[in-house]
Amino acid sequence: MKTNFITSLKLILADRLMTTLLGVFILACIAYCIYVGVSLRPSDLQVAVHYTAFGGTNFYRQKWYYLISFIMFGLILAAIHVILIVKLYVQERRQIAILFTCLSFLLLLIAWVMTNSVLKIAFL
Repeated sequence: MKTNFITSLKLILADRLMTTLLGVFILACIAYCIYVGVSLRPSDLQVAVHYTAFGGTNFYRQKWYYLISFIMFGLILAAIHVILIVKLYVQERRQIAILFTCLSFLLLLIAWVMTNSVLKIAFL
């Protein structure tokens, strides 16, 4: 296990593009988590945490600490996607790993926009 990790790390560090992409992706995920953490405001009131066009009500309300799950999403996104990208790269699928990294950035961007919208509604 340890030797596989070290071998994978050496392979990734030897490729500047992959090292840069992974580093920027991890920093972007950390920035997302920090943004959500700074945007949260503890409140005794229930806040809007979910919006849907379906159902009887459009806004669903919960306690403010439900929004901490957005931070956990950012951490899980970073961990799972980095593991998958490294796995693809180690299996000598560099182009697919680069494409998957770009799609991971897109997913993070969509999550950031959605989270921003939910946080605006939550703390009116």
